[in-house]
Amino acid sequence: MLIELKNLENMPVGSFAEQTLLGKVDSAIISAEEAKLLGVVVKIGGWFPKYKVVSMQDIVDIDQNGVAVRSEDSLVDEDEIVRIAKIIKQKFNLIGLHAKNQKNQNLGRISNALFEVQSGDIMRIYVNNLFQERIFERSRIVKIEPDKIVIKDNPEVQEKIPSKLTNLAVTQKAETA
Repeated sequence: MLIELKNLENMPVGSFAEQTLLGKVDSAIISAEEAKLLGVVVKIGGWFPKYKVVSMQDIVDIDQNGVAVRSEDSLVDEDEIVRIAKIIKQKFNLIGLHAKNQKNQNLGRISNALFEVQSGDIMRIYVNNLFQERIFERSRIVKIEPDKIVIKDNPEVQEKIPSKLTNLAVTQKAETA
């Protein structure tokens, strides 16, 4: 199953073992090196909330209704999982990251991503600029850095398609006239 990264925010988090609501998803924890969801930060409580993390290994399922974890013990302090603590300290966030092509030309900013629930792999990214939204498959991601994501972009192919369509439209107009 594929879920949009933005849809995770504020999703309820429940315990499979205790059958109780534990909190809500505050943010996603993404590994830039692997282009993968490693877990989520969970907000527990209202006025003075506590924040805990849960890794993908302890997540039983994610669907449009929420996140199910094995048990309440699956929620741990961020320092208990070294790899996750490092990402949280770096304050890495995929959403809003600059997208560049291999020539360092700006493509826009990441507006969303689609991830596979079982593996956590980012499968697609959505890039917005002033004029359009473009979707790039995982295979087009060259690398993810703290300040940008580099994508294989093939503008020559994209430019040829509209010009062929324009020529076709002009030809069809001439034939009907």
